Amino acid sequence: MALTGERDEPFLFPSMDYQGDPPKFFSSDLLSSPLPTHSFFQNFVEEDGHNSVYIHPYLIKSSASSVSLCYPSRRVHSGSIYQPVRGCPYVTFSVSHQTPLFSITTVHKFSFFTSNSSLTKYALKLDNGQAWLLYASLPIKVSNSYETMISFSKKYTSHDHGVSLVVRIALLPNSSSELEDVLDRYSTCYPVSGDALFTKPYCVEYKWEKRGFDNGDLLMLAHPLHLQLLSKDEGNVTILENFRYRSIDGDLVGIVGDSWLLKADHVPVTWYSTRGVKEESFDEIKSALSKDVAGLCSSEITTTSAYYYGKFIAREARLALIAEEIGFLEVVPSVKKFLHETIQPWLDGTFDGNGFLYDAKWGRISIEAYSAGYFLYGIAVLAKIDPAWGMKYKPKSLLTYGKFYEIGKRIKLQVHTS
Repeated sequence: MALTGERDEPFLFPSMDYQGDPPKFFSSDLLSSPLPTHSFFQNFVEEDGHNSVYIHPYLIKSSASSVSLCYPSRRVHSGSIYQPVRGCPYVTFSVSHQTPLFSITTVHKFSFFTSNSSLTKYALKLDNGQAWLLYASLPIKVSNSYETMISFSKKYTSHDHGVSLVVRIALLPNSSSELEDVLDRYSTCYPVSGDALFTKPYCVEYKWEKRGFDNGDLLMLAHPLHLQLLSKDEGNVTILENFRYRSIDGDLVGIVGDSWLLKADHVPVTWYSTRGVKEESFDEIKSALSKDVAGLCSSEITTTSAYYYGKFIAREARLALIAEEIGFLEVVPSVKKFLHETIQPWLDGTFDGNGFLYDAKWGRISIEAYSAGYFLYGIAVLAKIDPAWGMKYKPKSLLTYGKFYEIGKRIKLQVHTS
């Protein structure tokens, strides 16, 4: 993978084919450039495509001819609480007009099910206490029903032939009639993609492209941080305070509107602490720094894991900044030497057992975003205390940075279709 540096001197990351062929779900066009890391759809396209995906508040899993959907409960243990996270009250399916029949199968028995008079809404109750609602853009009728399976067929009129059926399924929290009214009201409008726009300082705007089988507004779910940052004065959003789904992040609250503006408080970007260090603490900090820096030895790092190796780098890089902030510059050269010895082999491709290696089949560098962040922090600190080194390795560093962040004002998101 080539990139031109400041002096038009291209370089190549060492290439290596060690991750096998990409899954069959990737087209050659997609593989012509680096792919995003940890996209919501990643599990759908890895291996045989049967891995589960967490689309808040549901767990989705696909197979050759079916899609599994569940509303996972929180798993609480003495040391942790676990629940998948992400966000929309409905899961939306498009059923081809060439598919005359589809079925819903569950591990729990159906207690009962009913429909409205137009056969475009069904209420399903399971013996585990959960209630689900199914909405259809065209009339559908029950063709067969069993304890754990219901089959539906399309009930077309003469005007409906050749038209795809849109089906939306939603859990009804607490079997509440008030929440059912909300789900009914917004069941006809669904998102198909979205953008995150960075056009204002300290702001991000979420904009969804929406479709529907009737005029209507878009209902999504916001977690507590969204609500904290959501601008009530700009955009056209309505917060439904009583429409809630439980989540490990706190309650997910209904938001009506296809454009959100999130405003964050201004946090200065600085090398040092934002509140400063009390001078009476300098001697204690210097003593601790001296001990930590004296123990630096790159050869004692035995791991080849990018994640754990990167954590070593980031932790020790922080020592140089603490030393600079309190004016204890005597220890900085030792930190600089350590960073040279630990970072440079990864960028040069000479690290034994791992490195930033380019996989041509996948069109990407072999390191995950959460690991690359540790390296980039160390690279930034090293470039600060050794500007000449920083200029030399700037192209490779920017390329590593660009692996998981698109440098530009507008970032296209692969937003899930809910």
